[in-house]
Amino acid sequence: TPAPLDARNSAVRQQEAPLGNFIADVMRHAVAADVAITNGGGIRTNALFPPGPIRRRDVFAWLPFGNVIVKVAVRGVDLRLALENGVSQWQQVGGRFPQVSNIAFTFNPTRPAGSRVLDVKVGGLPLDDGALYTVATNDFMQRGGDGYSMLAAGQVLINPAGGPLMATAVIEAVQRARTIS
Repeated sequence: TPAPLDARNSAVRQQEAPLGNFIADVMRHAVAADVAITNGGGIRTNALFPPGPIRRRDVFAWLPFGNVIVKVAVRGVDLRLALENGVSQWQQVGGRFPQVSNIAFTFNPTRPAGSRVLDVKVGGLPLDDGALYTVATNDFMQRGGDGYSMLAAGQVLINPAGGPLMATAVIEAVQRARTIS
């Protein structure tokens, strides 16, 4: 990578982080989903990785839990609820903070939890609360972990037995791209 990759908690648990973006993009492409959402707390090390080679051990350090990429279908309203849940513990640097792919959203952390998300776009278009979206996520979140019960209620399209390991998918994506930034 020609740029540093920030896996510090202050990055992956409170803001959009390039490493979180990359991991979410890999997840979305791995299962051909409309969007991806993963919890920043699932990205570990709390360290800044300088420019240079990305080693397998780095990826396993970032993603140590053996999580699997799954795919669910949820309505837009539930996707919005997932984002609200993700920013609900922003002040506490909660691990549920969402790292996303093909989603752009703004939120105001000074508003009460549950009403912080102000604007959501999927693929550049406003989120349609009634539309059905396919979501790549990890098996922990799909089981309702970190408060993501709305994902657990979604229709499972790819279950943990059929999805790839997150770390393996990231390693393969780095190998294909050769350089990421």
